[in-house]
Amino acid sequence: MRKINLTGWLISMMLITITCTSSKVSFEEIQNKIYSNNFTFVAKNFENNTSYTVPAGTGRMTQTNLPAQPDETIGIQVTHDKLIINLPSTDQETTINKYSLNTTSEDFTVARKDLDNGNILINFFLNDVKDLNLIKMEVEKNGKIDCSLEGPNQKPLLYTGYLKM
Repeated sequence: MRKINLTGWLISMMLITITCTSSKVSFEEIQNKIYSNNFTFVAKNFENNTSYTVPAGTGRMTQTNLPAQPDETIGIQVTHDKLIINLPSTDQETTINKYSLNTTSEDFTVARKDLDNGNILINFFLNDVKDLNLIKMEVEKNGKIDCSLEGPNQKPLLYTGYLKM
């Protein structure tokens, strides 16, 4: 009886190890996805979206109001012929899930550059959205993305997230 339980345990551990190993995404797959111009940036954190509270007797604490579990509709979807942007720009928007940066660009130029540290820098120059004119993304080897949105009448909005595979 003990032999069967040990065998079952070993088989389950092998399956878990195989599953965890095969779920890793290689840098080549990330690079291919980025250069195919068909990917999705999922926003996890909005860096400008912080509020500060000072509980009695403690220091300053930072918190973000983006959902704890990433909502895959919050971010930027890139296809060959359009950018679909759905992002918050203030604290109040993230608490009611209504995002003011909800637009689509069909007239844009893409510039990509492989950086010395192995990351990929992507610049999207938007020609048909009056409030936004530049989206910058730096994609790390592990799929983490730092993103900023800039416009003629606003300060840069900073987001972090990941590449949806």
